[in-house]
Amino acid sequence: MSLIDHYATLRQAHIGLVALSGGWFLLRASGRLAGAHWPLSLPARVASWVIDTGLLTAGALLWAALQVNPLVQTWLGVKLVLLVAYVGLGTMALRRARTPAACAGWTLAALGCLGFMVSVAVAHHPAGLLATAG
Repeated sequence: MSLIDHYATLRQAHIGLVALSGGWFLLRASGRLAGAHWPLSLPARVASWVIDTGLLTAGALLWAALQVNPLVQTWLGVKLVLLVAYVGLGTMALRRARTPAACAGWTLAALGCLGFMVSVAVAHHPAGLLATAG
């Protein structure tokens, strides 16, 4: 049995883990905005690492199954750049922001980045769903 035979399962796992990752980030950021300390606790961080490791693994297995190259499939390359930006923005929101306003701003920026990343994935186009508008 080849990897492509597991495509549907891998795709569903990837989509589910995207939702879980984004939801967990939103929950942690909301907790941080409310002044809670648990979002920065080791268990909360480990949960993020586990979810995101699963997400990256599912994504890498999809690349392998579909034999895609992010340098050739530009939408995938854009998605990877947006992933790095999302992680950076999320780090700013959860760990570096010194004020609630800064935390809120970084959180909105991270969620916007995540939304655009999903848009790129759905459209399979570097401009995401913006490519269909117009």
